[in-house]
Amino acid sequence: MGQEQPKARSRLKKAKNPRKQIGLRITQDEHAELELLAEKDGRTASNLANWCYQLGLEAYKRKKQQGEGA
Repeated sequence: MGQEQPKARSRLKKAKNPRKQIGLRITQDEHAELELLAEKDGRTASNLANWCYQLGLEAYKRKKQQGEGA
């Protein structure tokens, strides 16, 4: 009997409707970093990518509201 692996934490809100998927092209180095950071945080890589997207989207919207966006 081996030691049980901890389950990955899901921090996404439960969707009322199925989520849409998009493809995101990243370099091999970016993917390796994403995998490493996700593992350290107990997340899946896709969960971390979604979380980073949400943070970036919030920052983008704030910047647009301040009139600094392109």
